[in-house]
Amino acid sequence: MKRTLLLLSLGLVLLLSAGCLKEKVLEIVLTGETYADFSQDEESSSWTTPALIDVGREIREILDDSDYSTDDLTAAHITSASYGVTSFSQAHDWEISGAITVTYGGLTETIVNYTAQSIQGALGEKISAPLVPEGVDLINQALQDFLDGDNPVLMFTIDNGTTVPAPSAEDRMIFNWRAWLAVQVIVEESVEVPDPF
Repeated sequence: MKRTLLLLSLGLVLLLSAGCLKEKVLEIVLTGETYADFSQDEESSSWTTPALIDVGREIREILDDSDYSTDDLTAAHITSASYGVTSFSQAHDWEISGAITVTYGGLTETIVNYTAQSIQGALGEKISAPLVPEGVDLINQALQDFLDGDNPVLMFTIDNGTTVPAPSAEDRMIFNWRAWLAVQVIVEESVEVPDPF
């Protein structure tokens, strides 16, 4: 008799909870990465090389990869930066020092500094670099503008200051490298869960 009452009580609880669903909004964090490629063929120690990144396209790709749309998007921000050399085949190494800057909305800020970086030592590597707060703020402003309906494009520029040994017309410094930015995107998704009360 006790067993029958227990089973009936359990069945009643399950029946009631199955009919009562509550909508809950979940925040889901997605991560993605974008990059800019730079080709160097230099005969002087100081040089600048620009590259453009379409922020809107990159965020849409992150969303598409996880089957979300811009309607689900609530926030986006940069989380890290890194760089590395993708091709280099010269007879001797070079050391470079300078900065990677970002330009947006008429403002230019440094996002990454590099000091005495060996070209040979960076070949095939992905070197994590400390972020400069002012550059982070400018990129995050572009990401916020995308959330507000704009389609921002960022210009990243290699602003090299020194090269050791100094290149020349007879001994040009030739290599390709890449700068990566990791972006975190937050979306909201509504789900129905059983409401026990």
